[in-house]
Amino acid sequence: MGAGQRLSLILACALSLPAVAAVAPTAAHGPTIVHTVAEGFHTDRLPPGVRTVWPSVFAFVCEGPGSIYIATAFLVRRTARGGIADNYFITAGHAIEDCKLPRRYLVGDLQQQRFESDRITLAAPPRRLGGIEVIGRDDAYDMALIKVATPAAVNLGIPIRVDGKCDAALRQEIYAVGFPGVGKRRSLRLGREVKRWSKGEHVGLGRADHNGVMATYIASTVDSLPGNSGGPVVDAAGVLVGVVVKGASNAENGFRYDVDPRKKDDWQSFLVPCQAVLRMMERSGPE
Repeated sequence: MGAGQRLSLILACALSLPAVAAVAPTAAHGPTIVHTVAEGFHTDRLPPGVRTVWPSVFAFVCEGPGSIYIATAFLVRRTARGGIADNYFITAGHAIEDCKLPRRYLVGDLQQQRFESDRITLAAPPRRLGGIEVIGRDDAYDMALIKVATPAAVNLGIPIRVDGKCDAALRQEIYAVGFPGVGKRRSLRLGREVKRWSKGEHVGLGRADHNGVMATYIASTVDSLPGNSGGPVVDAAGVLVGVVVKGASNAENGFRYDVDPRKKDDWQSFLVPCQAVLRMMERSGPE
């Protein structure tokens, strides 16, 4: 079955779901909603799937005098010839659209470490990847495919695997990686904006409106905050399940992004399904 057929199958299944909830049917008792307490945001003790993709997740930074805007981007493809590599990243469409400041770049770490691991050598500043070129957009799902050229010798991690089989992660533990604005949630008592991961479950499908287009999303309990937009959500093997984006949440469908993690019955976030990511890559990416 091709990626387009799989996406069509998910869309057809989603039409039978109510817009206000994602449910997981059981044979004996009918629909059952699965809830998982949010686990917060972490920087260490990386699960295997997170460890696999960690080097491939970057901050998308839009910066100007006295102002900075941060989203997340992740590497999905890399082609090299003649000593130059073209690196393709997925990020949030609104990150590209909202960036009106003079500088925009990708960077793997927002915090400058003082020393290298030997605790003697002064650490080099994080490499900034400029010259961002927009290759494709999916306005229905608020995604963008961007390209950055670097010397082929530069290591940006391994492209995250997008195989269009995200439905296999249903009711399995999944992981979000990105740059959440933790300072915006006072209850977390965290102030440093760095790369973090959170975990939850893929609990079903739901539908929501973005820019007047009703689309199917994955409902999940992974915790997310502004700054996570454009970040990957992967399974235990590091394969893409979906992308955290802005725009899936509204007052009518009952799904929210910035929620109180103490409320066990709150959905945390809607994710763009991996099939939509794969389809945009096939439509806009390199041969």
